[in-house]
Formats: sequence, C-alpha cells, structure tokens
Amino acid sequence: MILLQPGNRILEETLRGILIVEEDENVDEEEKKAGRDPIDVRLCDFDDVSYRITIEAERLNVLIVSMAAPCISQIESKGAEEALTKHYADFKVEAQGGMDVTLEIDLDKVKGDEALVKKLSLLRANVIGGVFEYFFDKLNKGETPEGPFQFRIRGDTTVYVFPGKDRVVFIYTLDYPDKAENCIAKVFMQELVAVKKKVGKAPPIGFSATPPQELKDGLDIQEANCNLGYISIAILKSHIDSDKKISRCAQLLQDFRPFMQYHIKCSKSYFHSRMRARTADLLKVLTRAKVTEEDDGGKAKVKRTAGGKVFKRG
Repeated sequence: MILLQPGNRILEETLRGILIVEEDENVDEEEKKAGRDPIDVRLCDFDDVSYRITIEAERLNVLIVSMAAPCISQIESKGAEEALTKHYADFKVEAQGGMDVTLEIDLDKVKGDEALVKKLSLLRANVIGGVFEYFFDKLNKGETPEGPFQFRIRGDTTVYVFPGKDRVVFIYTLDYPDKAENCIAKVFMQELVAVKKKVGKAPPIGFSATPPQELKDGLDIQEANCNLGYISIAILKSHIDSDKKISRCAQLLQDFRPFMQYHIKCSKSYFHSRMRARTADLLKVLTRAKVTEEDDGGKAKVKRTAGGKVFKRG
C-alpha cells in the first residue's frame, strides 16, 4: 500500500525554483531584483483543484499563488476560512482571477526558506483539511455541531458528515463510471472492511451498496445515488487525542478518494502487464507447436491443389 503525499510536488518544485535566489545569502538585493522575471504557471492537483503561480511585470517583487477548489464555497464556514487564516494570515488577500484563494508573498520581505516552500505546497491540504479538523475540534471539546453536513469534495464524490458526542462519522459516495474500476473498487472496499477485524485500534469502517442508516434517518436518502455504494468511517476521540493525530486523520480522510483512484489505476496497470506477459508466453508455445511434415526422402512434402498449383502450409 502506498500513501499519497499531502503536498503538491509540482507546486513545491515550482516555488522552490522561484525562491531559490531569495535563499542565497551570497546574492545581494540588487542582483535578486534583477534576476526576477514575469511568470505565469498553471497546474492541477487532486479533487479538481488547480493552481496559478504568477509574478506580474508591474510588480516583480510580489509572488501570487492562487488556488481554485470547487468545494471551498461549501466548507468556508466549516473550517476552511479558519484554516486559511491560521496557516496563511500574513499572505491572504482577496481572491483574484476567478480563483477561490489567493496569497501574495512580498519577495523583498519574506525569507525564502524551505519551511515556506513546504507550507505553500500544502495549500490544498491545509485549507480543505480544515473542514475535517473543524469537526475533530468539536469532538475533542465535547461539543456537537449542527448536522448532518455534506459537501462535494470532488465532482464525483460527496462526503456526508454526522457529528456525535463520542464520534464523527464520515460517509463517502463511491461512483466509478468505468465497469472495470467499479469491480476493482468493490474488492478493495470489501478487503478494507475485512482487515478492520485484524487492526483493533483502527476506526470502525462499513461498506454497503445501499444508503447507511445515518443517510436514511438524517437526510431521508432511501435509494443509492451512486453506482458502487457507500463507505463509512467513524472517527473516535482516541483517534484524534493529539495535534499530530488530528493532522494525520484530516490528511488521510481528505485524500481517501484519490488514494482509492491511485491504487485502482495501479491495479489495472498490473493486470495489463500480466496479461501481456501471458500472451507473449502463449505465442511462444504456439510458435514451438508448428509441425513440419517431411517425406521418406527427407524432403518436405509438396502439396498441390486440384489445378496443380503448389500449396504450402503457413
């Protein structure tokens, strides 16, 4: 099993390439300013998230990092805005260019160290992860926020949140348009539920093709609105009794759908490679199975058609 890294690798490398001059103490301020060029970089991330990194010609000292995430408007009041202020209060400005989040970094004032690069590369994880940390914080304080709550973490996945006094239940809809991916995902879900029996301290997990009882009672969803089913994960207080555990749980829950998609793609690639290897072996067997018939004189038999033409076996 391979866990996905929380930060965006391409975003991190792009920012490191921009800030590398700022980190060099041997370069004076004039050389730093002279080495700056206007840029406009666009890239994508998991969950339909996209970024834009720009330095405008009019303001070469300002690095602008923007992020567009479809779910931001839904979770803004449930931890996203609070997380944005917590991690990026010094850089936060009004969103620009149709994006949902915009940060401005003054290159003349900021210290372009590794910690800053890492922090900016975690923009998606920190902001969207705020909705999970919001409910974890309420659970640790013994508070029960109004619920249930739901948001679309990506175009094909809805997350339902059912807060309680002793646990928070997160339910994901599983919808895979590809039939092969649907079959592989179903096996994964069944194995995930089965392995819970061997890991005692793991969160309770349930999988069903029909809506769980929470959806039936809380939101009156009686029929499935996805083609595979629902996976429910219950987080208890023991799973989030420290800041490190809270951050880890938020990261894993946020990346659950990309995690599944990644392993499904890896499985399909593995199956295809095995099939290609098996086909190559069968072709070798068929090649060795060709029979050459020879007559008594040691010469190959010549077969002729009724018209006298020579017939040779391919």
